[in-house]
Amino acid sequence: MESITIYPKNEKQKSLLKSLLEEMKVRFEIANTKDDIWLSEEDFVAKIDKSLTQAEQGNTKTLTKDKQREFLGL
Repeated sequence: MESITIYPKNEKQKSLLKSLLEEMKVRFEIANTKDDIWLSEEDFVAKIDKSLTQAEQGNTKTLTKDKQREFLGL
């Protein structure tokens, strides 16, 4: 089954959605997103541009295969 992610704008919307889902007997969970990092579109584009500039200037790092595996948790 597919999942649906909903981002209510405020507590009122969150409460209404929660009540609706409970009434419909739809299984759901509420995740804490305080630790998530969300970027605006402008911030995302700025971060990509900065990375491209760094790469063009040669400011890159090379990781060994072991470091790559460690970084990826493999």
